[in-house]
Amino acid sequence: MNLDQMHYIVEVAKTKSLLSAANNLHVTQSAISQSITNLEEELGIKIFNRSRMGSIPTPEGKSIIKKALEVIRATQDIKDEAKYYTEVSVSKLRIATIPGVMYPLVRTVASLKKEYPSVHFGIAERDPEEILAQIRKDEVDLGLISMYQDMAYNGLAGLHFEPIWKGNIVIGVWRNSPLASKKQISPEEMVQYPFALLDIEYTHKFINDLDETVGPVNVLFSSNNGLALAYALKEQLAITVGYDFSIIDHPLVKSGDLVLLEITGLEQKPLLLGWVRAENSKTSLISKQFMNRFEQEIGLGYL
Repeated sequence: MNLDQMHYIVEVAKTKSLLSAANNLHVTQSAISQSITNLEEELGIKIFNRSRMGSIPTPEGKSIIKKALEVIRATQDIKDEAKYYTEVSVSKLRIATIPGVMYPLVRTVASLKKEYPSVHFGIAERDPEEILAQIRKDEVDLGLISMYQDMAYNGLAGLHFEPIWKGNIVIGVWRNSPLASKKQISPEEMVQYPFALLDIEYTHKFINDLDETVGPVNVLFSSNNGLALAYALKEQLAITVGYDFSIIDHPLVKSGDLVLLEITGLEQKPLLLGWVRAENSKTSLISKQFMNRFEQEIGLGYL
C-alpha cells in the first residue's frame, strides 16, 4: 500500500473512469489499473466494479476511498506545515509605521520572536507618504499607515490597502483630573483646558479646527517626548488628544493612569488605520502571521 494508490482510487472514484483518471494524473491507464488490482489483492476486497459503463466503487470500496481521501489531505497538511516552518525560519520582515502605534508593534515582535527566533524583524517610524514611497521601492515589506476614508482607495496605484480600524479622536486626561470621572466631553468643555500635544499633523489639524469652530485653544506645548506629555497630564497642566488606535493600547491606559473620554457634539472625519503592501507582491507567511498577531494584540473589532 502506498500514497500513489490512494491518489489513484480517489481520482477513479471522482471520474468513474480509469482513462480519465490516468489523464488527470499523467500516468498510463495500465499503471493505474495494475496498481488498483494490487491494492485490492493486498486488502482482500474489491474496491471497484469495472465495466464498459465505468469504474463504480463497491460498498466496501466507498469506505476505503473515504479513508484514502483523509490520508491524502493529512499528507498535504504535513507538507504545508513543513513548508511553512521552512519559509518562516529563513524570513525577514521590514515594517514601517506611523508614529503612535509602535508599542503594540514591538509587543507583537516580542511575541513572534519566542516562536520564530531566527526571523529578523526591522521596524521604523515614518510619515505615511514616506512609507508608501519605500514600499514602491521595495525597501519595506509591510506598512502600517492611517488615512482618511475618502483617500483610502485613491492615489494608491500599485499598492493594496487593508483597513483594520476606523479611528476617532478621543481626549486623554490623568486619573486625578476632575474630568476623569466623565465618559464624554464637549468641545466647549475642552477649550477650557490647556493641551499638551503629540507633535504630529493630525493633532495640530484637530486643534486648528477646534480653534476655528469653538474658540481660542491654549496649547501648552507639542512634543514627541512621551515622558513630557505624561508629566504634563499627571501634574494637571494639560489634557491631550489623539486617535483611539494610537492611545487605547498605551501602558498608561492599561494601568488606569490615563483616562480616555469620547467627544460629543463634534462631527468627526474617521481615520482608517491599515496595512499597506505592494499590490503585485505575494504576502509572505511571516507577514500574515505578523498582521494577525498584531490585530490580536490590540484587540481589534472597531471596523
